[in-house]
Amino acid sequence: MIRRAGLGLAIVLTGLAVSASGNLTGWTVPTRSLEAQADLLRDHVEIRLPTGTGGPVPAVIMLHGCGGLRQVQQAYADDLLEAGYAVVIVDSNGARGIGRLGSMMQVCLALRLWGQERAADIPAVIDLLAAEPAIDPDRLALIGWSHGGWTVLEALDFAGEGRAAPALQPQPDTPLHGVRVAITMYPYCGFPARADGRGFPPAVPIHAILAERDVIAPADACERLFRRADAAGVPIDYTIWPGLTHAFDEPDGPPDPRIEYNAGAAQRARARILVWLEDAFSDQG
Repeated sequence: MIRRAGLGLAIVLTGLAVSASGNLTGWTVPTRSLEAQADLLRDHVEIRLPTGTGGPVPAVIMLHGCGGLRQVQQAYADDLLEAGYAVVIVDSNGARGIGRLGSMMQVCLALRLWGQERAADIPAVIDLLAAEPAIDPDRLALIGWSHGGWTVLEALDFAGEGRAAPALQPQPDTPLHGVRVAITMYPYCGFPARADGRGFPPAVPIHAILAERDVIAPADACERLFRRADAAGVPIDYTIWPGLTHAFDEPDGPPDPRIEYNAGAAQRARARILVWLEDAFSDQG
C-alpha cells in the first residue's frame, strides 16, 4: 500500500513537472492567430443582452474558475442584465473539450491551461464582439473568478508590455481594445502565475475582492502582487473580506470543505461590482 501510494505521488509530481516545463517554455501551448482563437471560442461564448435598450450597450466579459462554468456566473449575469449591461459568458474549458472531470483533474491541478495561455481568449472574445452591433466595443469590462482572475491579470500584464499572450501569433495590434475596467474575484496569484504587478497598464482600473480564509488562492500572494503594482505607480483597489473562503459566492460549488457559500457576501459582491462598472463607464457616454 505504501509503495503504491508513493508511486501514485511520483506520477502526479512527474506530471506536474512536465506540465510546468511545457507551459513555461511554451512548447506545449498551442499557437493560433487571433482569427483561429476566435473560431475556437465562437460556439462557447454566450452573449446575453439586456431588454429595453435603445443603442449599443457596455458589455461585461465573464471568465469562470478552473472548474468551468457554474451557477455563480448566472447569478452575476442576472444582476448585470437588470442594470443594463450585456453579458458575455466565456466557456474556456468547453472550447477546448475539457469537461467537468477534466477541469477538476487537469486545469485545477495546473496540468493544463495556465492563465498565461488562457489570456489569449480575451483578445479573441473582444474580436468576436466587434461584430455585435448591440454592444459598444469601446465600453468593455473583464470579470474573472479564481483561475479566470489569474487569466485577467495575465492579460493585463501582457498588455502593459505592449503585447498579447504569446499563444496569439501574429500579435494583435490592440489586444485589450475597449477594456475600461478589470475585476477579479479571489484570483490565483501564486506560482505559476507570471504577472508581477509592476507592468499593469495604468489606464485600466483593477479591482479585486479577496477572501481571508482562502486556502486555494491565498490572499497574501495577491497582496504581494498588488503592493508591487502600487510601488510601481499602478494602484490596485483590493479588499480582503474577513471570514470568507474561496468561491464564497458560488452557490453550487464542489463538495470541498475548503469552500463555504455565503449568500450575504455574494449579494454584497454583486452590488460592489455594479458600482465599479458605473464608475468605469459613467464618462464614456
